[in-house]
Amino acid sequence: MEPKEIRLDEKIKVRSIAPWLTGAARKTTTGDINVPANGIVYLTREEVIAQGQSGNKLLTGTDGYGSHATWIIEDEYVRNQLDFDADGRKQQIVDNDIIKKIFELKTMKAFEDNIKKTIVTRAEKVFLIEMIKTLNINDYQKIQFCLSHTGNKL
Repeated sequence: MEPKEIRLDEKIKVRSIAPWLTGAARKTTTGDINVPANGIVYLTREEVIAQGQSGNKLLTGTDGYGSHATWIIEDEYVRNQLDFDADGRKQQIVDNDIIKKIFELKTMKAFEDNIKKTIVTRAEKVFLIEMIKTLNINDYQKIQFCLSHTGNKL
């Protein structure tokens, strides 16, 4: 079986964890990119790579390797091109599964440490509070810590 040809003009999925409209100026064409609250847009691989290389913090996150990014790239080729998943390192993102796993931790100390390490940006803090509601989490002590950590209300 021949390997699939990678085309830079092919559109890929980019998902936002922010519950507000986010956007950026396009790099490869004229105009703007607007991603709806908790929404999905389809952009060309070329545009996503250009955004990452130009240092768009929505994609590159807090460390330049996609950790704590607001926009999540759902394409392995592009993540590798931007070194998000390289050298045995995986991009650190926040999603429903991560939140569930953190809330399943048994000790409060482990829970607090994981929340502090995982939930860093404003978008992640609001996403955490939204997921507490969506997942119907019912653990008073853990929820109170999350409210204190994020500075947000349910």
